[in-house]
Amino acid sequence: MPSNPPAAPPVPRFRPRRWLRAGLAALLLLGLAHGLLWAWLAGRMERELDTWSAGRRALGWQVEHGTPARDGWPWAVRLTLPAVRLVEPGGLGWQAGQLALSLALPWPAELALDASGPQALLAGAERLPFAAASLTGSLAQAGAPLRLQATALRGPAAGATPMLRRAALVVPEDGAFDLALEGLSLPAQAPPAVLALGAEVQRLALRGALTVPLPAAPNPARQATAWRDAGGRVQLHALDLRWGPVQAGLQGELALDAALQPAGSLTLTLAGLREALAALSGAGVIEPRNAQALGVLGALLPRVAMEGGATGLRLPLALRDRSLAAAGFTLLRLPLLVWPAQ
Repeated sequence: MPSNPPAAPPVPRFRPRRWLRAGLAALLLLGLAHGLLWAWLAGRMERELDTWSAGRRALGWQVEHGTPARDGWPWAVRLTLPAVRLVEPGGLGWQAGQLALSLALPWPAELALDASGPQALLAGAERLPFAAASLTGSLAQAGAPLRLQATALRGPAAGATPMLRRAALVVPEDGAFDLALEGLSLPAQAPPAVLALGAEVQRLALRGALTVPLPAAPNPARQATAWRDAGGRVQLHALDLRWGPVQAGLQGELALDAALQPAGSLTLTLAGLREALAALSGAGVIEPRNAQALGVLGALLPRVAMEGGATGLRLPLALRDRSLAAAGFTLLRLPLLVWPAQ
């Protein structure tokens, strides 16, 4: 007898409802996990903010802000702090209408800062209000450099012309700093000596470091005194200035003298000496005879290559008793630097 052929295996039935239920359950679980992560991160951010604020207050800082508001779900954890005011022990500080702190999800590797509303820089009893199209920053992790960027800084009046097109600041923990300003507009009421090279500084970039951290003190005058007495110096690694006809670089070291005025030795590289001397002499900053002598001296100095392909001269400078001199010739007399006492 012929044997019966083996039975075909049963065909699995596609059950769309079962798969739909499983998918919905997985999405619910993922949503719940995401919500728990979001709430945990928000709580952690608030706790770390409280810890940071308490630590600064213990060092003499004024740290003030309103009740944080949580938002940003689902793609970010954001704390918005209203009425922020930070003032270090020497009286230097900053305030803003609000400051947002945020971490992007799902990989919160960097804390982003975003300030908005009316803002002001503080120095003792002095207050300089300003507004900005944007003022943002970032901090990747503890010990990493703090990075700040600002665009279109202007006075508080509506429609005011920007005083500064762009600014960027990097502040590592070791006392170094890297500052870059672009499109700095000088006030029209500034003295002619200040406006001699033009009403706008096209670029000012500065890299340097403080050899001694700024100590805690009740006001800027005492802070500067304590910093000077501790052997504080400002090391200028590189300065790049583009101002009217002038391109300049500067290196050296500065300190504070017995009268809390800047003093030190510097090396200047300069392109556009002839145009600069003519402008400064015409504004009364340099006596014509000194301008002429410096022009002759400049013609004798060796030339060095500068950034951008320009060729400039190298000139040693000495700053002492508020006078900036080169090769024995006084270039200019600096105004008295007055430190706020409260």
